[in-house]
Amino acid sequence: MCGRFTQTKSREEILEQLAEMELPPLFHGRYNIAPTQTVAVIRQQNPNTVDECIWGFENPRSGATVINARSETLSERPMFKNLLYTNRCLIPADGFYEWKGKQPYYFQTLEKQLFAFAGLWQNGRCVIITRAADRNMQGIHDRMPIILPTNKWTTWLAPDIKSKLTIVSLDLTYSPPELTVRPVSPRVNKVANDDPDCLSSSGIQTDLFE
Repeated sequence: MCGRFTQTKSREEILEQLAEMELPPLFHGRYNIAPTQTVAVIRQQNPNTVDECIWGFENPRSGATVINARSETLSERPMFKNLLYTNRCLIPADGFYEWKGKQPYYFQTLEKQLFAFAGLWQNGRCVIITRAADRNMQGIHDRMPIILPTNKWTTWLAPDIKSKLTIVSLDLTYSPPELTVRPVSPRVNKVANDDPDCLSSSGIQTDLFE
């Protein structure tokens, strides 16, 4: 799954990578982005502008907040199947967290570059699409977000993809980029902590690595 992520790049660094794309005011250094918060997204209908969405769908039956969508069942679940062809989005990030026990770990690409999670959106809200974990997760979790490098963004947002098979084969099952992983401070466990110290090695629970 994916329950927290970061976007620590400066506005200047983002503009350098995203060229002339319009950026909303919220798009700045974030170290502990959590569900129900407003996040930056690039929507299929507006691929040249970074918009804003709340992270998480509301389940009309249970009232629970749904933050992830499993790639294997996208076309089957009523909540997602009608969004797959018309409401795809990118959720820019430069790292994400996962937990083993109480110890948080931080994942980034080898180049520590901006990437994006594959997502879906509706009514001002978004979810992150996940897949089965690969070797990058190193046994920390059995799920991981679908990570799209910038050269995959156009394909994911293309309006002419109509086949479920094409979508899945091009964007959901390809090999994700190589990731680095390191343990970080338990400060990230508290949503209110959104600062560089979340990525510190201080306070690591070393007994959890045995």
